[in-house]
Amino acid sequence: GLPVVPADARRSLACARRVLTLSREKVLPDRPVLDCADHLVELTVLADEFLARQLAERALAPLAPLTDRQRTKLAETLLVWLSARGGAPEVAARLKVHPQTVRYRVNQLDELFGDRMHDAGERFTLELALRAHYLLDRA
Repeated sequence: GLPVVPADARRSLACARRVLTLSREKVLPDRPVLDCADHLVELTVLADEFLARQLAERALAPLAPLTDRQRTKLAETLLVWLSARGGAPEVAARLKVHPQTVRYRVNQLDELFGDRMHDAGERFTLELALRAHYLLDRA
């Protein structure tokens, strides 16, 4: 659990139990000891799995009509693009593809998501949705 004041011990225990469940479901690593403090993002994103699934489904709806292969490549590119500070060369290095491939995929994403790709709030929503999607997909 998390180190807390005694009054919050129940909440810390709940976090520890949730981390154990997520580990058993293969969302988190299967290790003998896991520190809840190392998994606060996962705990927060998956605090309500129903809402996390709804967010991922709605935010990523533009990818739904694509083939599985296209959807996987574009979702992966989008997540790296959203989290990278650099341009196509940095994204390409992380994905181990050519920068021109990244530019092509980002153009496709621009067509699918439009202005959402350039709005800070929407970018946050997309990144959160992608992270929820990948966490839930592990289970």
